[in-house]
Amino acid sequence: MKQTMVQSMTGTSSPLPEFPKWWGPSDWMEQLDAHPEYASVCPWHLFGGMDWFMLLWEHPQFAEKCDWSKLEEWHWAKILQKQPQFGDHCGWNKLEGYHWSMILKEQPQFADRCDWSKLDGGEWSDLLQKRPQFADKCNWSKLDGEDWVDLLKKQPQFADQCDWSQLVGVNWSTLLAFCPEFADRCDWNKLDGDDWEYLLEEQPQFAKYRK
Repeated sequence: MKQTMVQSMTGTSSPLPEFPKWWGPSDWMEQLDAHPEYASVCPWHLFGGMDWFMLLWEHPQFAEKCDWSKLEEWHWAKILQKQPQFGDHCGWNKLEGYHWSMILKEQPQFADRCDWSKLDGGEWSDLLQKRPQFADKCNWSKLDGEDWVDLLKKQPQFADQCDWSQLVGVNWSTLLAFCPEFADRCDWNKLDGDDWEYLLEEQPQFAKYRK
């Protein structure tokens, strides 16, 4: 069988049998996990974007072999959360609001690269729940009732920015179940029977407002 000389991590060379030609990226990733020295004989051209994402997530040392053009926006949104050192390779202008929310929650240092206009209300709500320091960038008008409920449950200090008219009955019952301090803002007429049933299970003191 044909032998291949591979440099080991200790600096010594050892002969290896030729690897099966039918091996795909998943087979190579399994081998590289245990034997990073196999990188010199790995057919990197077979790796697609998902393969690179999975490999570099755990083994950033193989970055020099990567064809970065194969990574799609979702791959970048995930990998930069754990491996921010690859940011210089990212095509930032291709990222959408969802990707930015994912990245900035874990790596806020990339904020200066963000096109804030790409974030919709749900993405803003999701981001500000963890990174309230970006509030000055937010277009509050993009948030709907559900977005506000999710945000105020985690960051009630933004109540002054809220357009309360956006909240419908189910939004109010959900919000007040967790944050009863906002009761004075509530239009009780918006709650239907199901909304009241849920709310009063959690906050029975509000029964007096039911008509």
